[in-house]
Amino acid sequence: MIVRLRRYVRGSFPPALYLPYALAWALGGTAMFALGQRGQHGARLWRPGWATLATLASFTVLLLMVRAVDDLRDLDYDRVHNPRRPLASGAVAVSDLGVLIAAGAVVVLLLNAPRGLALAGAATALFYLAVLLAADRLAHWPSGDALIVSALISLPVQLLLGGYLYTALLHDTHRSAETAALLPLATMLAVFTHLELARKTTRVPKPGERSYVTVFGVEATARAALAAAAVATVLALLLVRPWDSGAAAGWLVLLPAVLPVRGAVRFWRGGAERWPATDSGFYILAAFTAFLVVDLLERHAP
Repeated sequence: MIVRLRRYVRGSFPPALYLPYALAWALGGTAMFALGQRGQHGARLWRPGWATLATLASFTVLLLMVRAVDDLRDLDYDRVHNPRRPLASGAVAVSDLGVLIAAGAVVVLLLNAPRGLALAGAATALFYLAVLLAADRLAHWPSGDALIVSALISLPVQLLLGGYLYTALLHDTHRSAETAALLPLATMLAVFTHLELARKTTRVPKPGERSYVTVFGVEATARAALAAAAVATVLALLLVRPWDSGAAAGWLVLLPAVLPVRGAVRFWRGGAERWPATDSGFYILAAFTAFLVVDLLERHAP
């Protein structure tokens, strides 16, 4: 089984891709919450330390579990449209992923057992993943072909992962929850909405392909993807408030917006058949990295 699970990780969760992604989201997301509570006697005192390693490890395992749950939910679809994926190809069995998910849950709970609020945040995310998996395995709901319903059902996963980062931050800085956390969560949601729409924007969907263009049309989907990135940029500016004295580094959060704009230009004017995956994928990394850089620069500003 260990060999099969290694095969699964290499094929569905390649470390070269997902580890930088997990690192950027975990550190950048934590920095977002810290920046959001700046000046409110909140978590602005956050400093990466040994506790951060537990958060990074937990977050990476959570992302692996999310990947496994998604693969289980999309198994029938992948057998037709993505037959080379480890689960769809039969390289790993459904029971293997069951063991992976169960073991991952134990690891996450153990890592956060002494961390109070962080444990609650992790347990909430794990519980929702369990509900999603049970709904799919027992009731076969929702159908993956019901794109809007499926997207809405999956939406809380992103928010709960962000919520875990926030609860870990609160524990590590000995602070209490505040409504200031809503703006970072909304910013994360807008960032991931761009990715979700952009990666499924294509001029000519393949037969049976799940794409939002079959629901909204090509132009509306592409415009919505670009609009989501624009909303994320506006929210990022509101979060870091670079116009405030001593917060000039905050203007750096504008830089990641270059990638969605470039993707839009390549799709519309360049005639690309699909929204360029590199632009939407690297946008996630750039957006979260920008928040981390801003937090580090502001922390050391005179």
